[in-house]
Amino acid sequence: MGLIRYLAWVWFIIIGALMITPKGIVCIACGVTINEPGYVGDTVRMILAIGAIVLGLVGIVTEGRIAGASRGAAAGR
Repeated sequence: MGLIRYLAWVWFIIIGALMITPKGIVCIACGVTINEPGYVGDTVRMILAIGAIVLGLVGIVTEGRIAGASRGAAAGR
């Protein structure tokens, strides 16, 4: 179960990195760059991408600290 949690945080990092790509967000089905009405803009996209990467990194660090603390507590008994 712990591996799944790490993979979920890695997925956040991957999505954030994909949002930073030079062509921006591309429609998976049609391959067209999304610039239609309702598109939030490049600045907001970059902020969300960096936020996703930071959230993923914080999640991985937090998972590691929790796992280390639980191993330490179990060893101390």
